[in-house]
Amino acid sequence: MAALEKDNDKDDKEKTTIEALLRWGEENGIQIHPRVQVVTSSAREDEERGVFYVHHEQNDQNDKKNDDEDNNADEKEVVPLVSIPEKALLCVPRPITTGVKITREREEEEEEDDALCQLLLTEIKKDSTSFWSAYISTLPNDYDLLELWTDEEIEELQVESSKVVARELRCKLHSSYERQCKTEKKKSYSWGEWSFAKATVRSRTVSVPWSSAGALAPVGDMFNYAPVGGFLNDDDDGDKKDGSLPVGTGVWNEKKNAFEFRGALPKIELSASRSFELFMNYGAYTNLELLSLYGFHCGQNNPNDVVVLNVPEIKKKNTKEYRAKVISTSGALTFESERDLRLEYAVIASYTRGTDKRAQRTHMASQRHSFSAFASRGEKLNNESERNFCTAVRDAAGRALLSFATTAKQDCDLLEELLLTNTEEEQATSADSTSSRRRRRRKLAIEYRLAVKRALQKTYRLYEKRISMASDSA
Repeated sequence: MAALEKDNDKDDKEKTTIEALLRWGEENGIQIHPRVQVVTSSAREDEERGVFYVHHEQNDQNDKKNDDEDNNADEKEVVPLVSIPEKALLCVPRPITTGVKITREREEEEEEDDALCQLLLTEIKKDSTSFWSAYISTLPNDYDLLELWTDEEIEELQVESSKVVARELRCKLHSSYERQCKTEKKKSYSWGEWSFAKATVRSRTVSVPWSSAGALAPVGDMFNYAPVGGFLNDDDDGDKKDGSLPVGTGVWNEKKNAFEFRGALPKIELSASRSFELFMNYGAYTNLELLSLYGFHCGQNNPNDVVVLNVPEIKKKNTKEYRAKVISTSGALTFESERDLRLEYAVIASYTRGTDKRAQRTHMASQRHSFSAFASRGEKLNNESERNFCTAVRDAAGRALLSFATTAKQDCDLLEELLLTNTEEEQATSADSTSSRRRRRRKLAIEYRLAVKRALQKTYRLYEKRISMASDSA
């Protein structure tokens, strides 16, 4: 009961904070579409606040009348959902050379990032006297970007290439902190303050024309993410099932001098419910990129995710490694990777031993040119090369699966265990507690590696099936 009361108090406080932000936004020119509503999260840890399309019953007749008057209205017309004028953006002021295109070096871009972090920390220290205090109070207490993970948390990812990326990001963050300590000795910040500011800037900024660091957009950063094409679910055979959701994008409007979050609002009669969440598309990111930039991922439902699979091409005297990309939601090689691999295996199958090496090279080049048109259309080249190619891909997926410390089944059991151990005592802990953060990041890591394993399993089954088909047609 105590935990429930604490959750209710937390929701009430967050609701009040959001309401204060919306009032501040209205006073400072932030415009929100009349059918858009910002809502707070529920007491559940895995749910977030978001922006929803809300239709009210009393507007039914007016909406129907407007639709009848404009039968040619575009059902997918894109409109501004939230518009934030420049004065409400938390950003480094425009330089005097406004309107002049500046080519920046990487060091200058890092300096601009640091400047925005310093500005954010300065405003945080002002507390209630800051112009952006209503916005700052809505920022999270903690982030889950990979650059903030501990060694133990990084190991939970299990994917070697992903662990390398996480450690590189963490090194960059430490370098940034050391740089600011040297340059800003009089007002240097603690590691906790700097890493918080860096994570905020890295994960929440929008693009503005005068700074590579971008700007923080009050209210606008409450849109949750949906990948290009929406979330996808697929069955065990790898067939895609479209689970698309309303998605919008953000863009700087030079005429209005404001950053706009735009999206399409459907007609009422096409809506399955009276309200639904409006998502933003930040870009076509893989799960690893989402973890690096924003501290979350889409698991097995990300149509833009890829898993790198090393497929060796066996020759007489050496081995050539390909880094073929596997689409996690469909469990198939990308068209370009599969075309190139199948082409090389077909050329190898046509190889004939001879003493004239020049003639061999000419023959191989001729075969590659001959097969390329077929490979580009995805046509089978010959049974022998098809079996060799499919076997190489299947075996590569099998080796990758065996390299993990846990199986997909064990990961599923671990996720169930995490859910069960989320007891009333754990729910009573503060949102920024160490135990809550560890549990949250472990869940992210397990779901991430599980998505990789599911992709490899589908790849293995797909190419095993293709081997059988090639053998049957022989």
